[in-house]
Amino acid sequence: MFVGGCAGSTGGGIKVIRLVILFKQALNEMKLLIHPRGIFTLKISRSMVRKNIVYAVLGFFFLYVVILLIVTFIVASGGHDITTSFTTALTTLGNIGPGFGRVGPSENYSFFGDYIKWALSCAMLIGRLELYTVLVIFMPWFWKK
Repeated sequence: MFVGGCAGSTGGGIKVIRLVILFKQALNEMKLLIHPRGIFTLKISRSMVRKNIVYAVLGFFFLYVVILLIVTFIVASGGHDITTSFTTALTTLGNIGPGFGRVGPSENYSFFGDYIKWALSCAMLIGRLELYTVLVIFMPWFWKK
């Protein structure tokens, strides 16, 4: 449910290339534990990935998880079980369709309260328009000339 489309696609969720970068960076960190003085580069298709890109991907993943947890807590505050709350947050943030629990393939979102539906709608917009794009709109420096 975390995995979205490939790079450049309009699919929701975390793009595959970002997950590949996260995985390869985790491998590099494990290698660094074994060889503390080693220098390891992250390569994709024989091209080196710059550190600032790796940090941007790590930041994206962190923000994604934080927003996912916030939406999960908002849904859970309505008295819903954790499976329904988490998968509802995950499906709306990733725009991926049905989840588990009460939002499974044979159910819908009509039983949620109004404030939960508003939170889920915001999560859908954040997931669809990309996380950084939506967050930049709320930064004060974006609106200054």
